[in-house]
Amino acid sequence: MRERRHRMALLAAWAGVLLLLFRPQLHGMDTVAYYAWLRSAVIQGSLDVSDEFARFGYLSERGRSPTGYRINEWPVGTALLWSPFFLAAHLLVRIANGLGIPIPADGYSAPYLALTALGSALYALLGLELLRRMAGRVVPPAAACWGTITAGLASPLVFYMSAHPLMAHAVDFFVNALFLREWAGSPPAGLRSRFRLGLIGGLAASVRYQNATLVLWPALEDLGHLARAPREGLARLLGFGLGAGIGFLPQMIVWRVVFGSWIVGNPYAVAGAGSFDWRSPHFFDVLFSTDRGLFVWTPIAVFALIGLIGPLRELQPAWARLALAQWLAQVYLVGSWSAWSGAAAFGPRLLIGLVPAFGLGLAALFEAVRRRWGLRPVVALSLAAIAWNLVLLARYGMQDVPRMGPVPLEELWLGQLTFPLRVLGHWERILQALQRRY
Repeated sequence: MRERRHRMALLAAWAGVLLLLFRPQLHGMDTVAYYAWLRSAVIQGSLDVSDEFARFGYLSERGRSPTGYRINEWPVGTALLWSPFFLAAHLLVRIANGLGIPIPADGYSAPYLALTALGSALYALLGLELLRRMAGRVVPPAAACWGTITAGLASPLVFYMSAHPLMAHAVDFFVNALFLREWAGSPPAGLRSRFRLGLIGGLAASVRYQNATLVLWPALEDLGHLARAPREGLARLLGFGLGAGIGFLPQMIVWRVVFGSWIVGNPYAVAGAGSFDWRSPHFFDVLFSTDRGLFVWTPIAVFALIGLIGPLRELQPAWARLALAQWLAQVYLVGSWSAWSGAAAFGPRLLIGLVPAFGLGLAALFEAVRRRWGLRPVVALSLAAIAWNLVLLARYGMQDVPRMGPVPLEELWLGQLTFPLRVLGHWERILQALQRRY
């Protein structure tokens, strides 16, 4: 009964967010680029995305690749995971047309956008449930539930699974949670489990290229095992490598067709959209900058990190090591990129893949607090963090804070206290925003 109650609490939180904030809209270059792969392949039977970029006014910014295709440097994995929802919409539209209901079967009409966006939201829910169950293996259900809900609602994930679901970030969160769950739950010596883990890791890298860091840690494990038990270690390494190759193969096929090469080192550089400096000059900016820095925009991440370093390391040292290694790798990688802030973004969106690790850290920390002081401080911290994030989300939506660029710290933090007092003067705008779905 308690397990069921916590599952229902998570579902209720997710549904409540969607009822208020769900916006299945294509706006901004990134959403068009991710969606273009899917719409072009299904509706036009091609990987040339000229029609999609032209429809939304981005064609003049898009050149041609060496093979003659319109350049689209964004990865293809999100479109693959969206495809069941898009195809379901296509089928429903065809049925409606057969019944005399005139809905355009063009990939742009409302059913396509609504079901594809709902797919992102459902992947977020699946990721949260995976995280809750995983946390429940090391802490009691209450701490696991509160840690999971806080990780979801007090981070940028809540925005990208509801108000901006046609970005890749909700899917990114899901594949990271799935990878973490598979790594923690499978016998490391099993060839099938290693293959599955590699498959998920390869798919994750085709959702967001930076997820390639995920495959480093199992590969290092297998290399270490290779030195101790060569035959078994080699089998593990081959199984993992084969799975990763198959998981990433769709991206390689797209690269081969569009760019003429199976491997493209930095697809964004092809379009002149970003470069890397491996000294990671923005490592600390990613954490502390007022331009979407993790600890500045998402303060609960500080508590999550404390949970990873302390309580989780005592409960599950291997989990803590993997989570911290991935955390450092992601901050380093994002800090190496010239577009490290994510440009127009609600919070540190480029680090949403770390939300599963932060959920585990919060669950472990909440359990340590509960054992010492009871559940009330846990609930208070969780609700305060969620309220902070939702107020910030409202301010972002109403442009009380700029959509991109640095925000003075006093304006960002003090505004969190004054905005609820000022919001009464904007209630008409808020009601209009909540009613607008398309």
